[in-house]
Amino acid sequence: MSDLYPLGVVAGTDRVFTTGDGVRIHYIEAGNGQPLVMLPGWSQSAAMFGHQIAGLGDRFRVIAVDPRGHGDSEAPAHGYNPHRMALDVRELILALDLRDVVLLGHSSGVKYVWAYWEMFEGDRLSKLIIVDDSPRLLDNPAWSPESRAEVGPMYFRGELDDFSSFLLGGPAEERTREAIRGMFSPGFIADNPEIFDWIVSENLKMPREKAMELLYATSGMDWRGTIGRIALPTLVIGAEGSTHKVAVISRIAKRIKGARLRIFGREEGGSHFMFMENPKAINAEVAAFIAEGPREDE
Repeated sequence: MSDLYPLGVVAGTDRVFTTGDGVRIHYIEAGNGQPLVMLPGWSQSAAMFGHQIAGLGDRFRVIAVDPRGHGDSEAPAHGYNPHRMALDVRELILALDLRDVVLLGHSSGVKYVWAYWEMFEGDRLSKLIIVDDSPRLLDNPAWSPESRAEVGPMYFRGELDDFSSFLLGGPAEERTREAIRGMFSPGFIADNPEIFDWIVSENLKMPREKAMELLYATSGMDWRGTIGRIALPTLVIGAEGSTHKVAVISRIAKRIKGARLRIFGREEGGSHFMFMENPKAINAEVAAFIAEGPREDE
């Protein structure tokens, strides 16, 4: 990874487009061919897909997006919710006249994929890639034990407020570093301290108060009904060492007719950020999925 990080030197071209509500959105583009549009997770940046831009740009037109408020995009006073983020993606797709798009979301970026489907279904899309996210982050006391196990909430009563108070109540770099440390394999951080420093700096590009506004807006939405309506070929990716349980990721795949499921083991960099820890493996998985035709049972 030293060829791309920690300086964030990405093998692509920086570009900007302006949304219908006047927000400048930054994205990185590389290659030609079928479009692969990639959406990072909460408070992350397009540059963190550096290995995918470099490793897949020889076969696809790779476009990694900084959602509003993230990375090098403008941080306006409004729009920090999954449907506005999805509308930004829609406007980018239309502005570039992209068709047959493979739409990939990681973590909270998955929620923008689901919101896109809810508003526009499969228009301009050909396939979806869902990388490691739960249908809802916040617990609902009305759920049965079975429903709670299916969703796998990260936050129970008061815990989201506690996290917000923690993140906003002290030095931003120190609190952000601690918040995301558990999303990586311990060995990865120990072996790559400069890379982790760079990852923290990319997260800090998003104002902390806007980051929490977005987290509150996305945490309480239950996407299971939307997920069950998806009617595009879909690859669902999870990891044994992730903050999201393998059982939850597996149930997402079961809800989508014909979906493929790939779980990365701990021994193969299977953390929440498996696309950074084992880029060759995930790039191969993504490339093979995009290239394959429909199965006989689809």
